[in-house]
Amino acid sequence: MSKIMRQTDRIRISVGKTVFIVSPLTQIQKIEISECTKIDLNGEMVYDLTRAQTLLIKYGLKGIEGVTDGDDEPYSLTFENGVLSDECLSEVFTLEERNLYIQAAWQCLNSIPDKLTDPVNGKKLKGVALERVGKKKAVE
Repeated sequence: MSKIMRQTDRIRISVGKTVFIVSPLTQIQKIEISECTKIDLNGEMVYDLTRAQTLLIKYGLKGIEGVTDGDDEPYSLTFENGVLSDECLSEVFTLEERNLYIQAAWQCLNSIPDKLTDPVNGKKLKGVALERVGKKKAVE
C-alpha cells in the first residue's frame, strides 16, 4: 500500500550528532523553489542554487537537536508564520553540518528515498541517516 506524507509528518535527518527535523513542503513551496531555475537570454538554464537551498531550509526545517548556542544552552529555532525566521535561517547557515543536511533534504523533496546518495559521485552519503516519523511520534 502506498503511503502519503502529511504536512504534520516529520523526517529526522541525522548528520553526525546533529538531528534536523523537517516537514514535507507544500506544493506552493515546491513551486517557489523550482522557480529558482530560469532561462537566460541565450536560452541556457540558470539555477540560483543559493536561493533554492535557502528556501528549502526556511520552509522545511521544523526542529533541531544536538546544537548549542554560544552559552552552551540547547539551540532553539525561531519561527515567523510557520517558517524559520530570517535571523534563525542565517544562524542555521553557519552550521558545519548544513551541506550534508541540504543534500539529504533535497533528495526528500518529493518522496522519501530508499538511500541518500552524494549527487556528485552517486555513493551513499557518509554519516547521514534518515527516519520518517508520523505525526504521533513527531518531535518539535
